[in-house]
Amino acid sequence: MVMTENLMQFIWKLRLFNTIGLRSTDGEPLILMNFGQHNLNAGPDFLMSHILLGDKEWYGNIELHIRSSDWDRHHHRDDAAYNNVILHVVWVNDKVIYRNDGSVIPTMLLSAYVNQHLLDQYSTMMNTTNWIPCQSQLSSVDVLKKTMWLGALSYERLEMKVQTIFSLLADNDNDWEKVFWIWMCRCMGLKVNAEAFHELGEKLPISLLKKYRSDTLKIEAIFFGAAGFLSGKEEDEHVKLLYHEFVYQQLAHGIEVMSGVWKKLRMRPYNFPELRIAQLVALFTDKSLSFSMILDLENLEDARSLFRIEQLSEYWKSRVLPRGKGRMAHSGRIGKDTIDILIVNVVVLFLFAYGKYYGIERYIDKAIDFLEMLPVEKNAIIKRFGEFDWHAENAAQSQAILQLKNMYCDKRQCLHCRIGAEILRSG
Repeated sequence: MVMTENLMQFIWKLRLFNTIGLRSTDGEPLILMNFGQHNLNAGPDFLMSHILLGDKEWYGNIELHIRSSDWDRHHHRDDAAYNNVILHVVWVNDKVIYRNDGSVIPTMLLSAYVNQHLLDQYSTMMNTTNWIPCQSQLSSVDVLKKTMWLGALSYERLEMKVQTIFSLLADNDNDWEKVFWIWMCRCMGLKVNAEAFHELGEKLPISLLKKYRSDTLKIEAIFFGAAGFLSGKEEDEHVKLLYHEFVYQQLAHGIEVMSGVWKKLRMRPYNFPELRIAQLVALFTDKSLSFSMILDLENLEDARSLFRIEQLSEYWKSRVLPRGKGRMAHSGRIGKDTIDILIVNVVVLFLFAYGKYYGIERYIDKAIDFLEMLPVEKNAIIKRFGEFDWHAENAAQSQAILQLKNMYCDKRQCLHCRIGAEILRSG
């Protein structure tokens, strides 16, 4: 297998090699008193190390390279940050290395002390065609260790997702209400139409919409007009009204029409974008949904009630499409599972984001509490992990499993995964 510096750092950090009877490449006895602290920033790989080399005691930093000649190739000799390196740990010793003062840097050949079984196991994990690299060994990992890792991953996922919210805030003058509605629209599009709904959210003039909140016709006209669903060739009387209202509002306020493409192929009628937009209109008008309502939530049931639509406008009671097409009886309500998805992706995320942004712990805690109270999400990834006898107990854990699969398993980041590390350590 091809050695990498990441693997070398992993082996060093977890001490996965024989530490008895170590010697430098010059034959001097070497005792590692302190392996050092892993440095994730610029500079040597491990800081504040302590070694005994021969009859001398050294304090300083340790640098790892695949080949000793990499020291010169990386120009470390000319970098003052590396002057305090007391040990050069390499996989292949192909050159004597000197500090900028001309002194030789002691070198240790790590490959001489690593068990081949560890390397074989790592190679198998990296080259497997299995759905996840550790698929055949996953059951050997202690349940408690899995649970603790999920707790960390759940928080990590929230930390990662709020960066998108912070970017949107920066692009929208820190207008939380505007960003909330951009994200609310995006999440109503679910996975298939997320990008199109996101664009719709960006086109919506929130300040104008708030002014007309009690006028359903105006709100509906602006939503459907900005979405590009009003063409001016309407035969349906209600859609004609919407079109003329939108033309007026567009001329008066410069509302842009989105250019995104809506997807409906093989989609269930209840997920058609037109019906989802009608539901957004109802949330905005009848429910008066706003960002401040998210901050005021006291419990999970209150959060669910935010998205419970009793009924849509009269026109949409028997339609999933405008223009007289798509007639079918339906309640117009947002389904229970979809409501829980909205709580995960909107309510929890914005509580966490607001808490992080302003350093208010109670919002962060409330976000995590809601996640832990919500049921497990239903998707193919969660189902597949269940086949390996790893079952999420709540939405916090199902979100963690998504983070694990997307950011670790799919990217073969086993060295940074506690499960992968445990398998390699115990193997």
